[in-house]
Amino acid sequence: MENIFVPSVPAGWKNWGKRDNVMALDRSSYIENYLDEIRENLTQVDNTVISLKKDPENQDLLKQLLRLLHSIKGSSRMLKFNNMEAMAHGLENIFKGVNDGRYGITRDLVELVFMSTDYFRAGADVIASEGIDNIFIDRLVAVFDQAASNEPFSIEKARYRSYEDDENAAHDKNTKPELEGGEHETIRIKTRKVNEIIKQLNSLIIRQFQFKKENDLLEELEKKFRRLEILKKRGNLGEKYDKLAGESLKLILKLRKDFLEELPLLERQTFEVQEEILSLRMLPLEMIFGSMPKMVEEIAMNVNKEVNLTMSGTDILIDKVILENTHDPIVHIIRNAVDHGIETIEERRRKSKPDTGSIDIKCSTEGGNIVIRISDDGRGINYQELRTRALERYTEREEEIRLMDEEALNTFLFQSGFSTRKEISDLSGRGVGLDIVRTNVDKIKGKVTLASKPDEGTEFVMSLPLSLSTVEGFFVTSGNEKFLVPSNFVREVIVIHDEEVIDLLSRKAFKLRNRIIPFYNLSSLLDTVAGGVQEKNFMLVVEAFGETIGIVVDSVIRFSSLVHKPLPSNLADLKPVQGVVFDESFNIVTILHVPELINRFKRLKNIDARKKYSSESKEYKRILVVDDSITTREIEKSILELENYNVITAIDGIDGLEKADEQYYHLIITDIQMPRMDGLTFVDNLRKREKYMNTPIIVVSSADDEKMRLDFKKVNVNSFIIKSEFERGNLLDEVKLLIG
Repeated sequence: MENIFVPSVPAGWKNWGKRDNVMALDRSSYIENYLDEIRENLTQVDNTVISLKKDPENQDLLKQLLRLLHSIKGSSRMLKFNNMEAMAHGLENIFKGVNDGRYGITRDLVELVFMSTDYFRAGADVIASEGIDNIFIDRLVAVFDQAASNEPFSIEKARYRSYEDDENAAHDKNTKPELEGGEHETIRIKTRKVNEIIKQLNSLIIRQFQFKKENDLLEELEKKFRRLEILKKRGNLGEKYDKLAGESLKLILKLRKDFLEELPLLERQTFEVQEEILSLRMLPLEMIFGSMPKMVEEIAMNVNKEVNLTMSGTDILIDKVILENTHDPIVHIIRNAVDHGIETIEERRRKSKPDTGSIDIKCSTEGGNIVIRISDDGRGINYQELRTRALERYTEREEEIRLMDEEALNTFLFQSGFSTRKEISDLSGRGVGLDIVRTNVDKIKGKVTLASKPDEGTEFVMSLPLSLSTVEGFFVTSGNEKFLVPSNFVREVIVIHDEEVIDLLSRKAFKLRNRIIPFYNLSSLLDTVAGGVQEKNFMLVVEAFGETIGIVVDSVIRFSSLVHKPLPSNLADLKPVQGVVFDESFNIVTILHVPELINRFKRLKNIDARKKYSSESKEYKRILVVDDSITTREIEKSILELENYNVITAIDGIDGLEKADEQYYHLIITDIQMPRMDGLTFVDNLRKREKYMNTPIIVVSSADDEKMRLDFKKVNVNSFIIKSEFERGNLLDEVKLLIG
């Protein structure tokens, strides 16, 4: 009997029954899964061999390693990646020798495994780009044969020079882990996530239908009220009128009841959809921490130290963009911990410490932020050496540096080019210091602090936002303006009284738990007149990169979690502003970037602030911005206020004239197309007022019409800026040119 069983042909197989291998495989359908699997297995190989080095008699670990290598070999063979298969086979033979008891786990053997997984990763990169495993492995395989025969072998013979320069090489210890999506433009999404979003959207559609029904009720209510008006005009206020009024009241009560039920559901479901969508680009911290055990072990072997790395909480999800920018700072901190922090075995024995140093990484979520703690039990920071180096480099600050406490001295470690290491090595002492940590963490609006005790160790604490799409912080007011201060920079919110204020030579300060902390008034940077110290002052105690200051505000309104709107690309260099949010009244509120505020406050002496923002000062300049677009008004206002101008806004020409009559402005910026009164009429009316006959005026508009330019020229407009060409720089250049 023929064809008793006819198998179905999988989509990935072609030419069933043809050629000598029975079936030909369409590899392209499986390469992506293969690469994901092999990268995951390689991380496990690295971690397993590290564990075997520390526990060489553990048969379970050895069997696990052999299973991993066998799995890599099998999948490589299926897809005909012969070089990948040969490397897996060679390593498998070596560890079969270990399993047979012919030789043990040695340092050279561990190094060989690390080198091999680098080869594998380089091969995976080539496969991802070219579809073939075109890598040179002859020298590596020759070393495998020597090792499997228990003959002396040289690691250096397996390493060939082209890998040092090949951009696809994975041997470079600083190479970032490849996150999902090649150039990080795509993310693989689980079907379950998509289904959940569809489910939530379906619920929103149901709510939409419900609100359409409420709209029908409103239409019915409108008709009843019109009939009531007709009856009232006719003077017919009898039984019919009372009946209609009663029916209308019932409809109003029903509508109110329905809205009370539907609005909370709509808010909740909208929030859930938002959360689900934002979570699509969230990835686990494991994607950067997975390679750390191997890196630590390689560095430790290179400097002849024993180091044990422990990690927890690496399954926490974080925004993909933040994850990508977190890799370099973490690598730098860990490399420093192994090279600078952990002592040699001999030094640890003299201090009665265990031979093996420890590095502990703990990841957690705290107050809507991701907190990564990296601590070691090494020698700690030599603050005397740090102070000496700071004095050598900053001779003009000698008196200040000598009075600094240890926490204040830590700020120097984050300065560009500052290092306490005298000798130069491949691992450290290259003059980079912790500047790379500061730069990358600042880029993603996070903060880093450190604490250290001599001979006990050092701890770095990185606080990062969960997502760049949302921000949590405190709404505060200063003058008549509202701002948002991100909570990850806020240590605490306090109230201080005037008797607690300490007068220093160049600034004011207060005492917090036996520490003198300088403070500044937010209005000295962002508002009109610097606020003096009141009987009761609301204070945000903020910190960033080892520096702590107090910021005085008029009020602290509340804590909120909101959707973050980044600045337009042409304003991206506006450093003190992190972005904007909308408050409960849909007003645009500026998010302040605390590290930049601290830098600017440090440059601003207290006496200078009083002079600069005194209303009698020649430097005190008032600018009126007239535009019907709230977004344009707020952007221009933020740009100018951050350059210490006093800015008032108006919503159209009539509002602008009213404000211009209230007080004098040194410069006017206006739009053209506005309701009630357009820009040309506004300027024409302004010029008829004696005090504004020669006041500089800048027109900022989306329209670029030659006739319009001529019309404005006739009323003596000084400058014309097209919104499509608008940049922070060209606006400020014009303003400074006109009023200084």
